[in-house]
Amino acid sequence: MKSRIGSALLGTALLGLVAAAPAKAVIILDSTWADQGGAAGAEGDGFGAARALAMEPQFCAIVSFFDGELNGGSGTWIGNDEDGNAYVLTAAHNFPGDSGPTNWFYYTRAGAELTGKALHIHPNYDPDSEDTPGYDLAIVELNGPVEDCDTPPLLYGGDEELGKLATMVGFGSRGIGSVGEDDKYYSSKDAAAARNIIDVVEDPAPDGKGGNQLLVDFDSEDGSTNVFEDGSSLPADEYEGVLGSGDSGGSLWIETDEGWAIVGVNAWGDDEVYGSTGGFARVSKQYDWVKSIFDARFTDE
Repeated sequence: MKSRIGSALLGTALLGLVAAAPAKAVIILDSTWADQGGAAGAEGDGFGAARALAMEPQFCAIVSFFDGELNGGSGTWIGNDEDGNAYVLTAAHNFPGDSGPTNWFYYTRAGAELTGKALHIHPNYDPDSEDTPGYDLAIVELNGPVEDCDTPPLLYGGDEELGKLATMVGFGSRGIGSVGEDDKYYSSKDAAAARNIIDVVEDPAPDGKGGNQLLVDFDSEDGSTNVFEDGSSLPADEYEGVLGSGDSGGSLWIETDEGWAIVGVNAWGDDEVYGSTGGFARVSKQYDWVKSIFDARFTDE
């Protein structure tokens, strides 16, 4: 298990260099893909359930990043300010080098287009370090409001993420566990979603140079690809999956007593087949940083 996590963290550094790659949303179980109509010559037909899950009302706040040619990343609206400007939580590595918020066009789930106005990168994030993927966080201020949802989503403020069934949402290309990502599975540009169990929860390191991650693995139907020994070896349910390597900034959600809440932001993935692992920057421990930029809504616990 340790060697697998080490390779995953190495992949984090690489992801920071390819943030503008196509968004490659969910990778799902072969069995679900086939049940949904996926087959040779009809590869794109197997994602109906994944698209329907992403369209459920609790995920109305998701946002797609478009660079003029490709859907290159994802984010989640967390509210509008008094001046009518929206704020979007995403991954810092969507903005490599000197790139700024104007490098993307931002599309709401309903298709409204907005442009970037200001960018806030988490101060602990270092794109050249393998130690800070848990701080791969950014908040983008947009020129105009997001109006897809009646109220902004909650951010999770508790510490009980371990073992929770979580839903991850993103935009872009797709794939299946036995093959991985491939353009032949991509027949629509709408969002798709998958589920997984949060197998590992890391607290922030005291020096801010490690930890603060939520980790998942992609279990196959036969239970032969389990990575985290303390986690189940079988899929969480028929929606089991992971986000692809380019789906930077996609949100991870759990259902709480107060409603659905965002617990993580997609930071990295080491592969896109059965046995892959993925890491999410943990939101709950970043209350002060988020609040210093925008007064987002957190759960009480």
